[in-house]
Amino acid sequence: MQGKAGLWFRRASGVCLLLGAWQLASLFFPPLVVPPIAQVLSTLVRLMTQSDFGATIGTTILRLIAGLAIGVGVGAVLGLLFGLCPKIEDVGTPLIHVLQAIPPVCWVVLALVWFGFNGKPCVFIVATATVPTVVINLSHGVRSVDPQLRHVTLPSIRPYFRSALEIVIGGGWKLAVMGEVLTTNSGIGGAITTARLNIEPDAIIAWSLLLVLGCYLTQRLLRMAFCGKEGVTC
Repeated sequence: MQGKAGLWFRRASGVCLLLGAWQLASLFFPPLVVPPIAQVLSTLVRLMTQSDFGATIGTTILRLIAGLAIGVGVGAVLGLLFGLCPKIEDVGTPLIHVLQAIPPVCWVVLALVWFGFNGKPCVFIVATATVPTVVINLSHGVRSVDPQLRHVTLPSIRPYFRSALEIVIGGGWKLAVMGEVLTTNSGIGGAITTARLNIEPDAIIAWSLLLVLGCYLTQRLLRMAFCGKEGVTC
């Protein structure tokens, strides 16, 4: 318990330092540049009590889930194939390198041409960013298994799959919202765009805090799910 208590104390200290720096900066800059913490919290409460708050959050979550489902599904199949068959990996590796190298903003522009301003580009860029991470982690996991133990490949690569999911979920939130900012007026990204047009930095920061919370909660739920299956304490 002392170890866990010390960990939480250090994390709380880091949060306090961050909040202190934020509040200090707000004393030297106008609210349009660095809004005070109290103002952001007030705006956060206002946003959460609006009638369309649930729909805004839900729209982004649905796009995130769709993109992750496609990316993880394709990535898992390719990752297993690459790990089990090096010849298939040789053929598919250039594609994975292309997906890794092209910046997400380029995919956004292409997706706008292919799908239009309807939210589908958000799903597309989350999926394209997810595939390489899952492929690389799973293929490495498969190759790390002793060939004589290939009948237990799936249980053996669970840690690699978990690591890939933690990475893509964290990045997926950011990519989904970025896609919404650039391609639609709905979801959290649409709300951030509206706040930008209205010059409301407090609202932008408030939505950003909600994104941080959403990312933390989903990654925490993922860890709890995997830890439960692995029989260890998170």
